[in-house]
Amino acid sequence: MADKEKDMDKELSEMLRGVPPQNILISFDDKPAKSLADYAKEHQAKQKKRKPKNDRER
Repeated sequence: MADKEKDMDKELSEMLRGVPPQNILISFDDKPAKSLADYAKEHQAKQKKRKPKNDRER
């Protein structure tokens, strides 16, 4: 089964190669679809808001 998943991953990455992120729509957990570009922006915003876990990260 792992080989089948790897083949699917490779096939999907080849299909999406060169497609702009704003043209790729993704939906998780029955939520409305968003573009990959929107998910990337949200992820960056969450990373900026992240608080340091300890003194070493400050």
